This record gives sequence, structure tokens and C-alpha cells, in this order.
Amino acid sequence: MLSRICVPRHMTASTSFLTPSSSEKLHHHHRRQMSALPPAIAPAFQYASDCYITQSIQMGMEGLHGIGMTWPTAFISAAILLRIGTAPLHIYAEKLFAQRLHAQNFLTQGILKKVSERYRVQLGPSADGSKLEVKSSDPKIAKATEDALQEVPSMLSEHGLQAARIQNLKMSTVPIWIFSSFALRNVINSDFHPSVAGALWIPDMLAPDPYFVLPVAVGVFGFLNLYSQRKIYPGVVKMTWKQKSYDAVLAFFTMFAVSIMSQLPACIPMYWLIVSMSGMAQAQLLRHPKIKSIFGIKKLPTDSRTPIRDLFKMRTV
Repeated sequence: MLSRICVPRHMTASTSFLTPSSSEKLHHHHRRQMSALPPAIAPAFQYASDCYITQSIQMGMEGLHGIGMTWPTAFISAAILLRIGTAPLHIYAEKLFAQRLHAQNFLTQGILKKVSERYRVQLGPSADGSKLEVKSSDPKIAKATEDALQEVPSMLSEHGLQAARIQNLKMSTVPIWIFSSFALRNVINSDFHPSVAGALWIPDMLAPDPYFVLPVAVGVFGFLNLYSQRKIYPGVVKMTWKQKSYDAVLAFFTMFAVSIMSQLPACIPMYWLIVSMSGMAQAQLLRHPKIKSIFGIKKLPTDSRTPIRDLFKMRTV
């Protein structure tokens, strides 16, 4: 393990107050934690703790501490660097998303125009003004229009603009964050057990937050991220019962995560708070016209020069 390789450096730098017996007890405590896991998930946790990705991130955290950063600063810096490193995937996903919306609107208008010319009916805006539609009450024309519009997804897929691909690009970064959490866990549970001095209301970052400020803040930003996605892309996600059920499950797990983090060392919710804040900042920056022009992302109606302020002024879905 990388933590064992770095024992001499950290023992002299940050753990001189620990006696060998206390370090040994902490090591046995970590082993008891692993053995206490249910047999069904223990191998997965062991793999996540020891895989090369986790060890690389752990080495990065220890390297940041080695150049003179305190442990909290090293953890925060690691979160920001990982956010920057995974940003190209999100930028590419945003570029594809904008291309998809433009292509979808172009194809839909073309199909509706052909239907109107074929059946000699007029086109006009819908009742809410959000889209173009054929102005006819004839069931035959309505069925022909619906059948023609069903070809749009396959046309988009031919150009690599399927919604699943865009979503998977964004979700592909999730394993990185999971492995980084295990890397952080390895650091604070390793043999040398670094001293993580706190500040303000948290004197020791290896103890739980006494006032639950950090865990609650993680939950708040989790809900804000979900809320911002609904506001940024109005009408894209249809609020069906399935989507509402998904939101309810996500809300439950967010609350569950908050309750778990309230019992963990404060450096863990601190790390995830930085991850959540940087994620939301990234999403809002990608709405700014100048930022989008730098990365060649097409304009959308939801673009804004003041994304944070406008986030709370946009109409609800």
C-alpha cells in the first residue's frame, strides 16, 4: 500500500504525537472495520480500496501534503484537481447536448413542414408557445404527424446524439469520485494515521462535525444540483411518475448520506462539499456565453451571463 511506503515521511511530519501502540491500535481498528462489512460487499470494498485508480489518487493526496500543504488543504486541492481533470467529459457532453437540441428542432420543423404541405394544413405555435405543431383536428393527420416524429430519435442516433450517450458521458466520472473517496478513506485509516488539525468549530478533522454543518451543507448542495438541472433544462426532462419516483429515491439517498456523513470524520463531508460545490460551479459556468464560445458549444435559450442569479428567477418546469 502507498500509505505504508510513505510511513517515514508522515511519521516525522505529522504524527510524532502518536506512540507505536496507538498507531497499532488504529491499524487493527481499520482491519476490524473491513472484516465487519457484510460478506457480499466486502470484496468490492477491498477492490475499491486497493485498485490502481484509488492508489494513484491516494498518492496524489499524499504528494500534495508532501509539498507542504496541510491535510485539509491537500484534500480540498485534490477535489478541485479531479474536478478540472474530469471537466473535458462534461464539456463534451454539453457540446453534444446543444447539438442534439439544435438537430432535434431542425428535424422536427422539417417533418412538420412536410406534413403540412402533404395534407395542406397550417403550422403554428402550441398553446404554451413552446413548440411548433400542425393545426388540425383530423385524427388521421395527427397520427401521421406522430408516426413521422417517431423517426427523430433514430435520426439523432445516426449522428451520435442519442440521449443515453450524453448521460453516460456525464455519469462516467462517477467511479472517479467513488475511488477518490476510498483514497481519502485509505489516508485517514492508514498505519501512520495523519494528524488532521481543524479550524473554526471543528478542532479535529478526524472527529465528526459536532454541529453537523458540513454534512448538512453536502445535502443542501446535492438538492441544489438537482434543482439547477431542472431549471437549466426546462422541458427536457418530463416530470412523469417515473421521474418523480427517481427524484424521491435520490432525495432519500441524499438524506441517508447526510446521516452517515454526520458520523464520519469531518474531513470526509468537507471533501464531498468541495466536490458538490465545484460540480455546481462547473454546471453554471458552462451556461455562460463566453465560456461556451471558448469550447465551441452552441448557444441555448438557457444561456446566461449571470447564471447563479438567474438560477432562482427562471420559470419552473
